Amino acid sequence: MENNILLSLAITIILSKILGAISRKFKQPPVIGMLFLGIILGPTLFNLINPNEIISWIAEIGVLFLLFEAGLETNLKKIKEDSRQAILPALGGILLPFILGFSLGFWMLNSIINALIIGVIFTATSVSVSVMSLIDMDKLRSLEGRCIVNSAIIDDVIGILLLTFIFGIFGSTDGSSTLVFSLLKIGIFFVGSIIFGLFIVRPFFMSLRKFLLENAVISLAIATILIYAWFAEMTGLAAITGAYIAGLFIGQTRYKHKIQTGITNIGKSFFVDIFFVNIGLHFNLAETSANPLFLVAFVLFAIVGKIVGSGLGARLTNFDTTRSFRIGVGMVPRGEVALIIANMAFTKELIQKDVLSATILMVVGTAVITPILLNIGFQKMGQSNFKTFENTHKN
Repeated sequence: MENNILLSLAITIILSKILGAISRKFKQPPVIGMLFLGIILGPTLFNLINPNEIISWIAEIGVLFLLFEAGLETNLKKIKEDSRQAILPALGGILLPFILGFSLGFWMLNSIINALIIGVIFTATSVSVSVMSLIDMDKLRSLEGRCIVNSAIIDDVIGILLLTFIFGIFGSTDGSSTLVFSLLKIGIFFVGSIIFGLFIVRPFFMSLRKFLLENAVISLAIATILIYAWFAEMTGLAAITGAYIAGLFIGQTRYKHKIQTGITNIGKSFFVDIFFVNIGLHFNLAETSANPLFLVAFVLFAIVGKIVGSGLGARLTNFDTTRSFRIGVGMVPRGEVALIIANMAFTKELIQKDVLSATILMVVGTAVITPILLNIGFQKMGQSNFKTFENTHKN
């Protein structure tokens, strides 16, 4: 089947919808069914479909659409306030996972560089799974949802800086200049994105009627997503950060709802499903030769580190315990950023193959457990009140 990409994609789409429906039947987010489908169709079980460039490209577009939709759902006027509330959850979700990852690597692998890389891998957050689950539960616009997305962006920036610093020390002769250069590029991205969004994107979309381009609004939105994603990658950040920011600016135009409907229909009909299935396709349990204790500890520490670290940060930000738990859980998933870090380090011969295998297992494990825990946090734990400094916010 791997030689016929068209048939592979057709079967993947059909089965993803069926397993998604089964997940809903058992009151679980559909993403769980898609993840398991990837494991079933991939090398772990039946080896019917192998990841290739086409599937990976489709998956990349899917995650861009997903984060773009999260940006559309975000109220730009609340970004400053929400970002302030996201700082401590983000820092907690970096500090504790890094400590746990470093301790695990040093304890079981007896290697400083392996320990440092594992620590950085643990800090990475990919909210794709959380965003999908929150959308399904209609909670993306909740205070917790906004905090999760903003905290993940902060994690992304700090994680890239940590990675650059470590690679600079162990992989080059001038780590300080490499770090300064990365800081400069990240600054250019955010300044450039804001200027481009305020003075080009928003005015252009507000003038589509004048240019007789209203019928092309979805196409132009997709082009904007790709431009922002490209710009983010060029400056060393994840493409999903660019897609999210593109959604922020387009979400302030009169075409927000039309674009959201179009992108959601396109994304969920094809691209987003492939993204989640693709995660499972990359995992091969049969080839994992790492110490079982190391694998279990790796996944467990990754989960606990985010829940406790981000949850404690949320608690210190004056969220109540229930909402702190939800935020902590929403920060658990690791995805493309963790895989990229692990693969880069393995290519540079900075980590053992066991770490790469454990990272893949962690990505799949955190992607599966997050929707379940989010469902418990929102549905089983009920409604909770949130007390801010002025007690003025509502869910």
